[in-house]
Amino acid sequence: MTLAPQDGTVAPPPPDPAVSPTPLYPHNRVRRHLSELFRLALPVTIARLGMLIMAVVDTIIVGNYDSAGLAYLNVAHAPFTSLMVTGIGLLTGVMIMTSHANGREDLQAAGTVWRNAMPYTILIGAVFTFLTWQAEWLFVVTGQPEEIATHAGQLAIILSIGMPAALIYTTCAFFLEGLQRPLPGMVIMILANLINLVLDYGLVYGAFGFPELGAEGAAWTSSVIRWIMALSLLGYVLLMKSHDLYGLRNGFSGWWRGSQEVRHLGYAAGASQGMETSAFAAMQLFAGRLGVIAAASYGIAMTMLALMFMVALGLASATSVRVGIAYGRRDRPDMALAGWIGLLTTMAVMFLLSIPLYLVPNSVAHLFTQDVGVIATTVSVLVLMPIIFPTDGGQNAAISALRGAGDKWAPTVLHLVSYIFVMIPTGYYLTFVAGMGVRGLFWGIVIASLVAVSGLAIRFAIVSRRPIPAYRAAR
Repeated sequence: MTLAPQDGTVAPPPPDPAVSPTPLYPHNRVRRHLSELFRLALPVTIARLGMLIMAVVDTIIVGNYDSAGLAYLNVAHAPFTSLMVTGIGLLTGVMIMTSHANGREDLQAAGTVWRNAMPYTILIGAVFTFLTWQAEWLFVVTGQPEEIATHAGQLAIILSIGMPAALIYTTCAFFLEGLQRPLPGMVIMILANLINLVLDYGLVYGAFGFPELGAEGAAWTSSVIRWIMALSLLGYVLLMKSHDLYGLRNGFSGWWRGSQEVRHLGYAAGASQGMETSAFAAMQLFAGRLGVIAAASYGIAMTMLALMFMVALGLASATSVRVGIAYGRRDRPDMALAGWIGLLTTMAVMFLLSIPLYLVPNSVAHLFTQDVGVIATTVSVLVLMPIIFPTDGGQNAAISALRGAGDKWAPTVLHLVSYIFVMIPTGYYLTFVAGMGVRGLFWGIVIASLVAVSGLAIRFAIVSRRPIPAYRAAR
């Protein structure tokens, strides 16, 4: 209750929660957002980088062991990665809804998000494991040479074993990131990479008393490491000192109904990421049709793109959390500022990261293979990275800002247009009709990324001007 002043003046109205409580000085607000963005993004980026560093280690070790094995492994990763990233998209709602609850300072609601998401995660993991297990038919249908289809199909079966683990780790990491506590995921990822380096080399080359398995050894290493990571982070969440404040051990009853908002956010994000990664997988399959050298070169260049994309993904995840927290407390101006700072910062950082690849592409290609043909083809596409890095990273930051602001299907439609209706036909035309080979695939990526980042930035400009609706607790 508000007491009226005794001097007869009219008491001011209570503060409107939709009005920004942020500082009056714009430069202070920008400085604060940049500080919080990098504080959160650094451990998240290290964790995301760790996921790809393991793939890079696989590529380097297998590529130096056998170029054919590298081609098989790259093709096998196409359906696995597409499904895994789709699953990560389906679980994006965990981070968004946790950040919203964090913005409201509702710890029990944050914990409920995680408890409802875990059974859903296991369900997705089981379905995607089965689909990856059956990947060989996809390779046959898409016209892969028989040798590639057979060997890649065998590797896909091994990779599928780690699918549920990858998604369990993701759910736990998203929950902690939504609470702005990303350090445990980072530490586990660093330790996992150290184990991966030793085990990968041992199983590929037959060192340290391990059997010599070639590319198959790299696939087994990936699955084992994913389970180690998942069980470690799951144990951390259940044993964290504040678990009772979040109600993390209160069971999973009613999880399907309780996860409705998480699932609805995830359906849009999963469809969006699924379309994007499926489009990139199609490009990998196009490269496979060009032969072993093209498939290996495309895989090396995409490994570098994916590695640097993890930096963008870390910044984008931090952007989503910062936007989500402002959204949770209904601070629209701060939400808009968080989104724009995240987008522009991500594009600037990605451009800086592309410069070494442009200046010394030959040295980068030599890290992965000694095959002269593969090196020459790889160099021809690495020089395009100063265009691809900022636009591809920027579109991810923009879509993360939109997810943090509760926008669901419009970003998905924009991804559909950019990657399915622009990148695939453009890449196919430039590669096979215009005769550009692997370079045509990457020019298709350039054009699609420019379309995506432009459309998503315009969409965020529209969404960030809208009033934020009041929170309504689920019944």
